Amino acid sequence: MAADNSERMVRSNLIFLFIVLLACLFCACTSDPFSPPLEVEDGMDYMPLSIGRSWTYQVDSVIYDPLGSAQTIDTVSAYIREVIADSFSTPAGLTYVLFRYSRREITDNWTFEKTIGVSAEPQRLLWQEEGRILVKLVFPVYNGMSWDGTALFDPYVQIPIYGENMQPFKNWSFVLLGKQEHHQVGPFEWHKVMRIQQADDENLIERRFSEEWYEQGVGLVFRRMMILDTQCGVTRAIVPESREEKAEKGYILNQVLVAYSE
Repeated sequence: MAADNSERMVRSNLIFLFIVLLACLFCACTSDPFSPPLEVEDGMDYMPLSIGRSWTYQVDSVIYDPLGSAQTIDTVSAYIREVIADSFSTPAGLTYVLFRYSRREITDNWTFEKTIGVSAEPQRLLWQEEGRILVKLVFPVYNGMSWDGTALFDPYVQIPIYGENMQPFKNWSFVLLGKQEHHQVGPFEWHKVMRIQQADDENLIERRFSEEWYEQGVGLVFRRMMILDTQCGVTRAIVPESREEKAEKGYILNQVLVAYSE
Protein backbone atom coordinates (compact mmCIF):
# COMPACT_ATOMS: atom_id res chain seq x y z
CA MET A 1 0.00 0.00 0.00
CA ALA A 2 2.83 2.38 0.86
CA ALA A 3 4.44 1.63 -2.51
CA ASP A 4 1.16 2.44 -4.34
CA ASN A 5 0.86 5.75 -2.52
CA SER A 6 4.45 6.57 -3.38
CA GLU A 7 3.82 5.84 -7.07
CA ARG A 8 0.71 8.00 -7.09
CA MET A 9 2.62 10.86 -5.50
CA VAL A 10 5.43 10.63 -8.05
CA ARG A 11 2.90 10.44 -10.90
CA SER A 12 1.02 13.48 -9.54
CA ASN A 13 4.22 15.50 -9.23
CA LEU A 14 5.21 14.64 -12.80
CA ILE A 15 1.79 15.67 -14.14
CA PHE A 16 1.93 18.96 -12.21
CA LEU A 17 5.44 19.67 -13.52
CA PHE A 18 4.29 18.89 -17.08
CA ILE A 19 1.36 21.33 -16.76
CA VAL A 20 3.66 24.07 -15.43
CA LEU A 21 6.09 23.57 -18.34
CA LEU A 22 3.23 23.74 -20.86
CA ALA A 23 1.98 26.98 -19.29
CA CYS A 24 5.44 28.55 -19.44
CA LEU A 25 5.83 27.47 -23.07
CA PHE A 26 2.42 28.95 -23.96
CA CYS A 27 3.28 32.28 -22.35
CA ALA A 28 6.63 32.41 -24.14
CA CYS A 29 5.00 31.72 -27.50
CA THR A 30 2.16 34.21 -27.13
CA SER A 31 4.06 37.19 -25.67
CA ASP A 32 4.65 40.10 -28.02
CA PRO A 33 8.37 41.03 -28.04
CA PHE A 34 7.49 44.51 -29.34
CA SER A 35 4.91 45.37 -26.67
CA PRO A 36 6.00 47.99 -24.12
CA PRO A 37 7.07 46.76 -20.69
CA LEU A 38 4.25 47.17 -18.19
CA GLU A 39 6.07 49.54 -15.86
CA VAL A 40 2.79 50.78 -14.41
CA GLU A 41 2.69 53.59 -11.86
CA ASP A 42 0.61 56.69 -11.27
CA GLY A 43 3.34 59.07 -12.52
CA MET A 44 2.80 61.84 -9.97
CA ASP A 45 6.25 61.16 -8.53
CA TYR A 46 7.67 62.75 -11.69
CA MET A 47 5.62 65.92 -11.22
CA PRO A 48 5.60 66.45 -7.45
CA LEU A 49 3.17 69.17 -6.42
CA SER A 50 3.07 70.95 -3.06
CA ILE A 51 2.86 74.56 -1.94
CA GLY A 52 6.30 76.16 -1.67
CA ARG A 53 8.08 74.04 -4.26
CA SER A 54 10.10 76.05 -6.79
CA TRP A 55 12.14 75.43 -9.94
CA THR A 56 14.65 77.79 -11.60
CA TYR A 57 15.61 77.30 -15.25
CA GLN A 58 18.12 78.74 -17.66
CA VAL A 59 16.42 79.31 -21.01
CA ASP A 60 18.29 79.82 -24.29
CA SER A 61 16.21 80.76 -27.32
CA VAL A 62 16.73 81.44 -31.01
CA ILE A 63 13.95 83.77 -32.17
CA TYR A 64 13.00 84.24 -35.83
CA ASP A 65 11.30 87.62 -36.11
CA PRO A 66 10.89 88.82 -39.73
CA LEU A 67 9.09 91.96 -38.51
CA GLY A 68 11.76 92.91 -36.00
CA SER A 69 13.43 96.27 -36.43
CA ALA A 70 16.95 95.17 -35.45
CA GLN A 71 17.56 91.68 -36.86
CA THR A 72 15.42 88.82 -38.11
CA ILE A 73 17.22 86.15 -36.04
CA ASP A 74 18.06 86.83 -32.42
CA THR A 75 19.60 84.72 -29.65
CA VAL A 76 18.22 85.35 -26.17
CA SER A 77 19.27 83.92 -22.81
CA ALA A 78 17.19 84.37 -19.67
CA TYR A 79 16.06 82.72 -16.44
CA ILE A 80 12.59 81.72 -15.35
CA ARG A 81 11.39 80.68 -11.91
CA GLU A 82 8.21 78.75 -11.19
CA VAL A 83 6.74 78.64 -7.67
CA ILE A 84 3.68 76.80 -6.39
CA ALA A 85 1.95 79.52 -4.40
CA ASP A 86 -1.46 78.07 -3.55
CA SER A 87 -3.95 75.27 -4.16
CA PHE A 88 -7.71 74.75 -4.13
CA SER A 89 -10.11 71.84 -4.48
CA THR A 90 -12.36 71.23 -7.49
CA PRO A 91 -14.90 68.45 -8.18
CA ALA A 92 -12.27 66.75 -10.39
CA GLY A 93 -9.36 66.99 -7.94
CA LEU A 94 -6.81 69.45 -6.59
CA THR A 95 -5.56 72.44 -8.60
CA TYR A 96 -2.27 74.15 -7.80
CA VAL A 97 -1.56 77.81 -8.56
CA LEU A 98 1.88 78.28 -10.08
CA PHE A 99 3.51 81.72 -10.45
CA ARG A 100 6.12 82.20 -13.17
CA TYR A 101 8.82 84.89 -12.92
CA SER A 102 11.58 85.86 -15.34
CA ARG A 103 14.81 87.86 -15.52
CA ARG A 104 17.46 88.42 -18.18
CA GLU A 105 20.57 88.36 -15.98
CA ILE A 106 21.24 86.25 -12.91
CA THR A 107 21.74 89.43 -10.84
CA ASP A 108 18.47 91.07 -11.95
CA ASN A 109 15.34 91.13 -9.83
CA TRP A 110 12.59 88.68 -10.68
CA THR A 111 9.65 90.06 -12.67
CA PHE A 112 6.22 88.43 -12.44
CA GLU A 113 5.22 86.96 -15.81
CA LYS A 114 2.04 84.86 -15.54
CA THR A 115 -0.14 82.50 -13.49
CA ILE A 116 -0.45 78.83 -14.46
CA GLY A 117 -2.88 76.22 -13.17
CA VAL A 118 -1.79 72.61 -12.63
CA SER A 119 -4.62 70.17 -11.91
CA ALA A 120 -4.04 66.69 -10.49
CA GLU A 121 -7.00 64.49 -11.43
CA PRO A 122 -7.34 60.74 -10.76
CA GLN A 123 -6.41 59.76 -14.34
CA ARG A 124 -4.50 62.73 -15.74
CA LEU A 125 -2.44 65.84 -14.99
CA LEU A 126 -3.56 69.08 -16.67
CA TRP A 127 -1.51 72.22 -17.38
CA GLN A 128 -3.58 75.39 -17.95
CA GLU A 129 -1.67 78.33 -19.48
CA GLU A 130 -3.01 81.32 -21.40
CA GLY A 131 -6.47 79.79 -21.76
CA ARG A 132 -5.25 76.44 -23.15
CA ILE A 133 -5.22 73.17 -21.22
CA LEU A 134 -2.58 70.57 -22.07
CA VAL A 135 -2.99 66.99 -20.88
CA LYS A 136 0.59 66.69 -19.65
CA LEU A 137 0.29 63.11 -18.44
CA VAL A 138 -2.26 60.33 -18.11
CA PHE A 139 -2.28 57.60 -15.45
CA PRO A 140 -1.09 54.90 -15.15
CA VAL A 141 2.10 55.45 -17.13
CA TYR A 142 4.24 52.87 -18.91
CA ASN A 143 6.89 52.94 -21.64
CA GLY A 144 5.53 53.42 -25.14
CA MET A 145 2.13 54.76 -24.12
CA SER A 146 0.60 57.62 -26.15
CA TRP A 147 -2.26 60.08 -25.67
CA ASP A 148 -3.87 63.20 -27.11
CA GLY A 149 -2.29 66.03 -25.15
CA THR A 150 -4.23 68.73 -27.03
CA ALA A 151 -7.67 67.10 -26.63
CA LEU A 152 -9.04 70.00 -24.55
CA PHE A 153 -8.44 72.83 -27.06
CA ASP A 154 -8.17 73.41 -30.79
CA PRO A 155 -4.58 72.46 -31.78
CA TYR A 156 -4.94 74.38 -35.06
CA VAL A 157 -5.60 77.69 -33.31
CA GLN A 158 -3.62 80.65 -34.69
CA ILE A 159 -1.38 82.22 -32.02
CA PRO A 160 0.73 85.36 -32.50
CA ILE A 161 4.43 84.57 -31.93
CA TYR A 162 6.77 87.55 -32.19
CA GLY A 163 4.33 89.38 -34.43
CA GLU A 164 3.56 86.43 -36.73
CA ASN A 165 0.51 84.16 -36.55
CA MET A 166 1.45 80.48 -36.24
CA GLN A 167 -0.07 77.13 -35.28
CA PRO A 168 2.45 75.95 -32.67
CA PHE A 169 0.35 72.97 -31.48
CA LYS A 170 -0.44 71.56 -34.93
CA ASN A 171 0.01 67.76 -35.19
CA TRP A 172 1.16 67.24 -31.59
CA SER A 173 1.04 63.63 -30.38
CA PHE A 174 2.26 62.70 -26.90
CA VAL A 175 4.42 59.58 -26.41
CA LEU A 176 6.25 58.34 -23.31
CA LEU A 177 9.71 57.45 -24.65
CA GLY A 178 11.29 56.02 -21.51
CA LYS A 179 11.48 55.95 -17.72
CA GLN A 180 14.12 55.45 -15.06
CA GLU A 181 16.84 56.71 -17.43
CA HIS A 182 20.21 58.22 -16.51
CA HIS A 183 21.10 61.65 -17.96
CA GLN A 184 23.48 64.51 -17.23
CA VAL A 185 21.50 67.74 -17.67
CA GLY A 186 23.06 71.10 -16.83
CA PRO A 187 24.62 71.04 -13.33
CA PHE A 188 22.82 67.87 -12.24
CA GLU A 189 23.16 64.15 -12.87
CA TRP A 190 19.73 62.50 -12.92
CA HIS A 191 19.11 58.77 -12.49
CA LYS A 192 15.33 58.36 -12.83
CA VAL A 193 14.37 60.45 -15.87
CA MET A 194 11.07 60.07 -17.70
CA ARG A 195 11.11 61.43 -21.29
CA ILE A 196 7.88 62.61 -22.92
CA GLN A 197 7.82 63.55 -26.60
CA GLN A 198 4.96 65.95 -27.23
CA ALA A 199 5.55 66.58 -30.92
CA ASP A 200 7.82 65.45 -33.75
CA ASP A 201 6.26 66.48 -37.05
CA GLU A 202 7.79 68.01 -40.19
CA ASN A 203 6.82 68.93 -43.72
CA LEU A 204 8.24 71.24 -46.39
CA ILE A 205 7.27 74.43 -44.57
CA GLU A 206 6.72 73.50 -40.91
CA ARG A 207 8.66 71.90 -38.07
CA ARG A 208 6.99 71.02 -34.76
CA PHE A 209 9.12 69.36 -32.10
CA SER A 210 8.70 69.34 -28.32
CA GLU A 211 10.22 67.04 -25.70
CA GLU A 212 10.23 67.25 -21.90
CA TRP A 213 12.29 65.31 -19.34
CA TYR A 214 11.14 64.77 -15.75
CA GLU A 215 13.17 63.45 -12.84
CA GLN A 216 11.37 61.33 -10.28
CA GLY A 217 10.83 63.33 -7.08
CA VAL A 218 11.96 66.60 -8.71
CA GLY A 219 9.84 67.53 -11.75
CA LEU A 220 10.72 69.06 -15.11
CA VAL A 221 14.51 69.14 -15.65
CA PHE A 222 14.79 69.74 -19.42
CA ARG A 223 12.68 71.02 -22.33
CA ARG A 224 13.54 71.28 -26.03
CA MET A 225 11.19 72.92 -28.54
CA MET A 226 11.34 73.82 -32.24
CA ILE A 227 8.33 75.75 -33.57
CA LEU A 228 9.42 76.87 -37.04
CA ASP A 229 7.76 77.93 -40.32
CA THR A 230 9.34 78.72 -43.68
CA GLN A 231 8.39 79.24 -47.33
CA CYS A 232 11.75 78.00 -48.65
CA GLY A 233 10.43 74.50 -49.24
CA VAL A 234 7.79 75.91 -51.59
CA THR A 235 10.02 78.21 -53.63
CA ARG A 236 13.01 75.84 -53.98
CA ALA A 237 13.02 72.31 -55.32
CA ILE A 238 16.11 71.31 -53.34
CA VAL A 239 17.39 73.28 -50.37
CA PRO A 240 20.72 72.33 -48.79
CA GLU A 241 20.12 74.38 -45.66
CA SER A 242 19.06 72.82 -42.37
CA ARG A 243 15.62 73.49 -40.92
CA GLU A 244 17.14 76.09 -38.59
CA GLU A 245 18.74 77.91 -41.53
CA LYS A 246 15.56 77.87 -43.61
CA ALA A 247 13.25 79.06 -40.82
CA GLU A 248 11.61 82.44 -41.29
CA LYS A 249 9.43 82.65 -38.18
CA GLY A 250 9.07 80.90 -34.85
CA TYR A 251 11.61 79.88 -32.23
CA ILE A 252 13.95 77.21 -30.87
CA LEU A 253 14.05 76.83 -27.08
CA ASN A 254 16.27 74.93 -24.65
CA GLN A 255 15.28 74.99 -20.98
CA VAL A 256 17.50 73.44 -18.28
CA LEU A 257 16.88 73.17 -14.54
CA VAL A 258 19.65 74.93 -12.57
CA ALA A 259 18.11 75.06 -9.05
CA TYR A 260 15.07 73.74 -7.18
CA SER A 261 13.58 73.50 -3.70
CA GLU A 262 11.06 71.13 -2.14
